[in-house]
Amino acid sequence: MKINKPIVTFVITFLIVFFTLLSFYMFYKEKEDKEISNKANLLMLNVVNEIQTKISQGVTAIDSQVLLLKQNNYNTKDFDKWAFEIMKGKDSIACLQLAKDGIVTNIYPYEEHKIAMGHDLLKDKRRDDGALLAIEKRDITFVGPIKLIQNEKYALIARKPVFQEINSKEKFWGFSTVIIYVDGIMKSLEDKIKDNGFEYQLEGFNPDAKNRPLFSKSDYFTGKNPLEFDVNVPNGKWIFTLEKK
Repeated sequence: MKINKPIVTFVITFLIVFFTLLSFYMFYKEKEDKEISNKANLLMLNVVNEIQTKISQGVTAIDSQVLLLKQNNYNTKDFDKWAFEIMKGKDSIACLQLAKDGIVTNIYPYEEHKIAMGHDLLKDKRRDDGALLAIEKRDITFVGPIKLIQNEKYALIARKPVFQEINSKEKFWGFSTVIIYVDGIMKSLEDKIKDNGFEYQLEGFNPDAKNRPLFSKSDYFTGKNPLEFDVNVPNGKWIFTLEKK
């Protein structure tokens, strides 16, 4: 059989050009993916740092409440004064509470959150798992976002169980609680994320819910080609997802 040399030459040339172009494409695609990944990692470090700063404000506020409570022999008559001082300079914190025996007894500021007064955290089936987890861990637990009963805003709730020593035995006194609005956490971050060319989604943690609650999400987030990152919080984990626009 006679071989048509021009056709063979054409096919060989075509294949060489094709695979050369494919190699270039794969090289630049890999380079682009690496650049996107590096950019996402750097952005994520900044985002996590800011989130941790907000969380640290909550931790500091909770611990300050517990310290002042113990210094005053568990007398809460000056609670409003403590809360006012504790909240100074902590822009992300919306509310401070104390819940003796698991029942909300003190709130600051009062007016916006007064509907929560008397709320029994240990009997409310929508809240009890998170409250019981805090007691079990004997440490701060961050839960949320959840819709608040007092104003239907979405917030992150941080609780720390307080134990009082009576006759050399520790007895559960109640909870020191801090409420942080979702807007207070994500407000300063959304523009930074979008300016870097990404959409995002942040999922929270709530032991009282079957699925992870949605903390916040940008308008055009689709979930395609996601880059996922863990955000560790006390006794829980959030999932932060970035997506290139």
